[in-house]
Amino acid sequence: MTLASLLVAGLTSKAAGTKIANTADTDPVPKATADAAHETFSITYTIEINPAEPAHARVRWALAGIDEIERIRLRFDPDRFADFAGSGAIEHRRGEILWSPGGPYAELHYTARVDHRRAPGKGYDSYAGDGWILSRTTAFFPRSAVLFRREIETHPESRARLVVRLPHGWDSASVLPPDGPDRYIVETPHQRLDHPRGWLLLGRIRRIDSMVAGTSLTIALAPGLTMKTDPLVELLQQALPALASLFDRRLPRLLIAIGPDPMWRGGLSGEESLYMHGDRPLRSPDYTSPYLHELFHVTAPFRPHADAHWVTEGLAEYYSIELQRRIGALSEAHYQRALELFAKHGVWNHDFTRTSIPALRNNSAPLIMYVLDQRIRAATGDQRGLDAVVTSLAREGGVVSTARFLGTIQRVAGKSFAGFFRRHVYRGEQPAISSLPADPPPRSDLR
Repeated sequence: MTLASLLVAGLTSKAAGTKIANTADTDPVPKATADAAHETFSITYTIEINPAEPAHARVRWALAGIDEIERIRLRFDPDRFADFAGSGAIEHRRGEILWSPGGPYAELHYTARVDHRRAPGKGYDSYAGDGWILSRTTAFFPRSAVLFRREIETHPESRARLVVRLPHGWDSASVLPPDGPDRYIVETPHQRLDHPRGWLLLGRIRRIDSMVAGTSLTIALAPGLTMKTDPLVELLQQALPALASLFDRRLPRLLIAIGPDPMWRGGLSGEESLYMHGDRPLRSPDYTSPYLHELFHVTAPFRPHADAHWVTEGLAEYYSIELQRRIGALSEAHYQRALELFAKHGVWNHDFTRTSIPALRNNSAPLIMYVLDQRIRAATGDQRGLDAVVTSLAREGGVVSTARFLGTIQRVAGKSFAGFFRRHVYRGEQPAISSLPADPPPRSDLR
């Protein structure tokens, strides 16, 4: 069966998925082990789920060897976190606490409310269902900042673990490297206090673990979901290498957590992980792919400035059709139809940098990305295109603003695009796409 036919089958198939052998025992030695000599204190995060009250988790931080920590500030939504208590001194403020743990051992515990709607009247982005919990780890761990005593330790570094204590029969799925049953290694690059990250699915779940294109992949499904996972794995086998070339980086791990109602009926990205509603297809009727859209966000090592959400959303939606075409999952006719639908359903005559209308970011912006690719190719004799722009942004990382995006385009193309941006980005005029290429040129800049 071809990938294109698998994608079509994935639109409506609800058959049971195939169990793939767990490859956890082949994982490389985690950095925490290699750098153990540099770790100066330890922290164990524990999430405990009571089966009688799963929507209210008990969370505990246990610290050891912390003479170098003077204070930890935790900022949180008071509607979601409560009952803070622990050793040392705790100063309570509205929406934050200042914790001076003392030493050398200390602990903090509190209650975290799991259920949270993404928007009023909309689906949940964190929920405790019947026999399952699906959430980002931020639902359990507030944002934190640490003040260290540098006179005691000039280079403090944590050794962190996450422990999940669950009701009988429950399992856990996390993107964090495993360190035993329901126990994980916590590493946060460029931070002295490692913090749990990514999506987390707990419960009587079904999971498929495999190594796909050099990425340790886990697909975890909440109870009751029977979607077939083979088409998704097949898509990832071809899409992950293409994304690795585009971003000049490979994801070491990827968790895809799939949930039912009343979860948000779409997709949401996280650190090396994403959530997708169980009813979302691999390819939508407009030929875009929800999975590839979120996977673009997961893989991209940059984030948008306040004036550049149109850039990151436009790129993600554009590449959700472009990647399908490259790997043979989308015909040229359907690709052109997708572009026509972008034009038809887009919102025009608005400043892209100041407008948050979904139709602008999901339709207008990806069409602009297609036109930019064509213009860059014309300027460089088809030697470079939008791929080279994205790769350059990825190598630099950080925050992408509209000005930085324009500057990178001009550097790649070797000519000014200021007039194009004035007309089609700031004034929001719709570009013409009347002459779409029947036989697209090879993507020479994707290596």
